[in-house]
Amino acid sequence: MFKPPAPAGVPLSVLQVGGLAGPGALAGGVWAVARMQSAGLARLGATVELVGGWYGTLPAVRPGSREVIFRVRRPYRGARLKLPIGVGMVKHVWKRGRGVDIVQLHLCRDFITTISALLLGRAAIPVIAQAHGMLSAPGSRGLRLFDALIFKQAMKAPRLWLTLTDAEERNLESLGVPRTKMRRVVNATALPGMEWEDPQETTFLFVSRLAPRKQPTVFVEAAIGLLREGLQARFVVAGPDQGELHAVRALIDASGFQEHFDLPGELTEQEVLQALAHVTALVLPARDEPYPMVVLEAAAVGTPIVLTSECGLASALSEAGAALIAEPNAAAFRRAMASVGRNPDLRRQLSARARELHSRLWSAESLAERLLGLYAEAIDAGRN
Repeated sequence: MFKPPAPAGVPLSVLQVGGLAGPGALAGGVWAVARMQSAGLARLGATVELVGGWYGTLPAVRPGSREVIFRVRRPYRGARLKLPIGVGMVKHVWKRGRGVDIVQLHLCRDFITTISALLLGRAAIPVIAQAHGMLSAPGSRGLRLFDALIFKQAMKAPRLWLTLTDAEERNLESLGVPRTKMRRVVNATALPGMEWEDPQETTFLFVSRLAPRKQPTVFVEAAIGLLREGLQARFVVAGPDQGELHAVRALIDASGFQEHFDLPGELTEQEVLQALAHVTALVLPARDEPYPMVVLEAAAVGTPIVLTSECGLASALSEAGAALIAEPNAAAFRRAMASVGRNPDLRRQLSARARELHSRLWSAESLAERLLGLYAEAIDAGRN
C-alpha cells in the first residue's frame, strides 16, 4: 500500500518518472519538460524526485540534484534508442512510488514507463500520466499485439491524463481513455535570464533534431531560395543527426552558397539560449509537431519565430501576433523568412508579443500551480 497523503501544511511528495534522460539530445523534449516541472514544483515547496534512464556511462551526480539516473540499454540489437530497458530503474520507481503522495509518469510505449504503470496501478498508488502527444492508435501488427497484451492494462493505472492539444485528446480517446480523465495543461519554460537582441547580420536558426519530421531540408531549401533572391544572410542548422544530415549537406554543397551555412552539431541548453538571443529568427518547419520546447524557449527570450501551421503552438502564437505561420514547404517558408528578414519593425513586434505570451501562458510557475491542483484532484479521486 502507498502511504496516506500528506496532511494539510506538509509539503507534497512527488515522484516524476521522466523516461530517457540522455546522453545529450537523446533525452529530447520529454525530459526537458519533466525537469522543468520538477524545478517549478520544488520552488512551490513540494518534495520532488525525478527519475530517468541513461545509455552508456552514467553522468556525475550534481550536488543537491533532485535527479536519480539509472543505466538502461536497448532491448535488442538494432532497437531504436527511444526504447530503453532498465530493471533497476523500474525497481526504484516501485519502491519510491509506495513512499510518495503521487507519481507523475511521462508515459510511452517502452519498458520503463509501461511496467512502472502496471506496478503502480496494481498497488493503487496515485498516478497522473502525461504522454506528450506520443500515444496514438498503433499502426503495426507488433504494436497492436503489444497494446492488446500489455499496454492497455498499463493505461488503466493513471487517475488523470495531462493533455496538450485536441489531437492528443482524440488519440487517447481512441485508445480507450475517457474524456472525463483528461485535463488540459501547457508546457512551460523558466525565464531564461536573457533577452533577444536584433543582430547586425541577418541570421536564421534551425535548432532541433535533424530528423525527417523536423524537416531541416525545408529550412535549407528556403534558405537557398532567399540567397538566390539576393538576401545576404547566414543560416545555422544545429542539432544531432537523426537521419537528415546527409541530405542537408548535399543540398548545401550543391547550392554554391556553402559559406552562408553553419552546421555546429548538437548544442547544449545554454548554447541554444545564447543562439536564440542573437539571431534574426528561429525557423522550425516541423510537421505534426505537438509542443516543441524550443519554440517556448524562443518565446521566453523574445526571438522572432517562424513555424509550421502543423505545430500545436501555432494557434496561440498566431492569435497573439507573436509568430509568422507558414505551410510546411520550402516556398512558404522562404516567403515568411523574407518578410521577417527584411522588416525590423516586424521583428520587434514579434519579439515583444512572444515575450508577453510566454509570461501569460507558458511560465513554469503557473504550470506548477496547475499541477499541484491536479495532484490534489487525483489523490481525492483515490479516496472516493
